[in-house]
Amino acid sequence: MLGCVWLASLGIRPLFNPDEGRYAEIPREMLAMSDWVIPHLNGLAYAEKPPLQYWATALSYRVFGFNEFAARLYCALCALGTIALVWLIARREGGSQCAWRAAAVLSGMLIFDALGHLLTLDMSLTFYLTLSLAGFLFAQPAAGEAASDAALRPGAAPRRGAARGRWMLVAWAAAALGVMTKGIIAAAIPAAVLILHSLWTRDFTPWRRLRLSSGLPLFLILTVPWHWLAARRDGDFLQFYFVHEHVARYLTPIAQRVEPWWFFLAVFVAGSVPWTLSALRVVAVGWRRTAAAGFDARLFLWIWVVFVVVFFSLSDSKMMPYILPIAPALAVLVALLPPEVFKGDCVAAAIFTLIVGVALGVASLYWPQVLASSGRALYFLPLAKPAAKIAALLSVSAVFVLLQAPRDPTRAGVFLGAGWCLTWAWLGVDAAAVAPVYSGVSLAQAVPAASRQAPIYSIATYDQTLEFYLQRSVTLVRFRGELDYGLNKNPTVNIADLQEFERRWSADSQAFAVMEPSMYEKLHGDGVPLRIVARTADRLLAARQ
Repeated sequence: MLGCVWLASLGIRPLFNPDEGRYAEIPREMLAMSDWVIPHLNGLAYAEKPPLQYWATALSYRVFGFNEFAARLYCALCALGTIALVWLIARREGGSQCAWRAAAVLSGMLIFDALGHLLTLDMSLTFYLTLSLAGFLFAQPAAGEAASDAALRPGAAPRRGAARGRWMLVAWAAAALGVMTKGIIAAAIPAAVLILHSLWTRDFTPWRRLRLSSGLPLFLILTVPWHWLAARRDGDFLQFYFVHEHVARYLTPIAQRVEPWWFFLAVFVAGSVPWTLSALRVVAVGWRRTAAAGFDARLFLWIWVVFVVVFFSLSDSKMMPYILPIAPALAVLVALLPPEVFKGDCVAAAIFTLIVGVALGVASLYWPQVLASSGRALYFLPLAKPAAKIAALLSVSAVFVLLQAPRDPTRAGVFLGAGWCLTWAWLGVDAAAVAPVYSGVSLAQAVPAASRQAPIYSIATYDQTLEFYLQRSVTLVRFRGELDYGLNKNPTVNIADLQEFERRWSADSQAFAVMEPSMYEKLHGDGVPLRIVARTADRLLAARQ
């Protein structure tokens, strides 16, 4: 049922700016240009990321058309697939009750649930990393399995070994698909965690199960062709893609995403809501060995979580979704807590949920006063009733869990996870009411259908949802940003200064321009003939008078 709700909510709200607009538009342009090698954005080469998700989204467009549901479907399916993988990992490590707890923890976790309803590359990357993690773990003997191999009837042990070998190939293939989603980080994380685990435990036997002779060729077959084709098409692709987008982004503030060193610690605490107490607990104690001999899966999961947080904390480029790949491993570790400990944490999470529900319910009664200090209060006023409904949902979930936890902590955990999952889905649906804050859909709708082929300029700003809704590119004026790579290859499509824009604007019989209010005041003061057609919270659409 939750899966149906998850999918049903995908097409209700407009695309968020900028990520959702960008990752919806690139596959649309792939279809329009029939170019499946070099991604394009606004008609310009955009080689920051590999194309696997763009290919998948383009296929979704072919089936469902150009709409928000089709744009988000692939990421949503990756999220549901990740929950299924977590269920499988937890069942292997702790049994069926543990599996349901792990799925519930992950499906209600803030960072996972929020990004599971958004169109970004991070959820699909997380799916492939989790699949690679699952394949690697299933390729290792479970507790007591290695010792039992000798006691199996003739032929059973080789079959068991062959099954482990197939899982290892799954791990290689998943890592390759992760590389084709967001770059070499998808191979670097599993490799680094394996190295750290081997050094910690002084156990290098997992290396003998890597199936290098077949796994590495499989990895290369899946990753090399696109990189080779892109390098043939674009002479400086490899330098830009590997040096600029991987090395320079990590080691320098070139991406202008600088945050303090503790940024991801704060994201960890907030993103693991409502299971923050459990998350902190497993990180604090997870370094202890739990397996007397053989492969220690729990320690491997713990190293995975800690390494991802530390690795990205050391970078000069920080964004909240970067540590999403910790969520599946974290959910399994929480589910593996002793039942009595998990029961206590369920009660704590339920109390926190009740406090949030009550506080939100009270806030909904005084919604205008709560928003009084916000400059965008007018846009958020319609959320008063949805806030009251969400408050009731959280409160009912919390009360049920408080009553159920002493008798059945697994059922309580599942109900709590479902309550929070429905909360985030409901919040996503209600976000449609505040579309002017985050989307340019209303600007696109204000352009008459008969005028869609008229020149449309974007002046000193770039709303990345606009092109998807217009189904066409815009002419950039005094803006480069992340389109700098493509503009260097095709500089004539950009207008570098306002004087050239004003000349073209005056020559156009009909034209539209997107800009921020301050730019409108400047151009209007300069005597440029403009009239405002539509507004959002940050931008406006003007037409030629």
